[in-house]
Amino acid sequence: MASEDKEQSVDSNWLLDNSTDPESVKKYYDGWATRYDEELSNWDYRSPDETARLLAGYVGPSARVLDAGCGTGLSGHALVAAGFTDIVGVDISADSLRIAEGREIYQELRQVNLQSLPLPFDDKVFDALTCVGVMTYLDDTANTLREFCRLVRVNGHIVFTCRDDLYIQRDFSALTQALVSEGYWRAIYQSPPSPYLPRNDDFATDIQVIYAVFEVKK
Repeated sequence: MASEDKEQSVDSNWLLDNSTDPESVKKYYDGWATRYDEELSNWDYRSPDETARLLAGYVGPSARVLDAGCGTGLSGHALVAAGFTDIVGVDISADSLRIAEGREIYQELRQVNLQSLPLPFDDKVFDALTCVGVMTYLDDTANTLREFCRLVRVNGHIVFTCRDDLYIQRDFSALTQALVSEGYWRAIYQSPPSPYLPRNDDFATDIQVIYAVFEVKK
């Protein structure tokens, strides 16, 4: 039990550091890939299921969905459970992508650094985009969100999550409203702070998650 507690502490400390260095993120998630699903389950990670549920309320099951930062495929698995069948996944971690590939739920998987813009897709090729547990690692928030809008067709939907502490620190309210003013999207829904990793000692009730839904307008 002591070794398990130490392992959780190491993981949590790195997660709390909010690193936006791509090589650091890649190295960490490559090393975590084989333990990721089990540990997130132990921490009662709810964001993939809630994100998929939200998207299903606005988008039909035939939609082509980009799972931006798909990791080992937990979010893709939740999308399939919600009825979606045409899912493309991208992630920086090759080891995580190998696990995602083994789920046999993605139409396509690519190793992509989400901080390297533009992303390797044509304009308006997706009906929807989800980004679950990833905004922490993306420091150019405004341009990342503009890029998401570029990839999603007009009247398509974007659902992303953000830790509530970072939502405040990085002033997501102002950033998302700026894109409204620029005509990129319109706000559909924002949740109150909700449980994120409630069984993780470092997160528990101290760090929660916000869900946001936007409809692309240009």
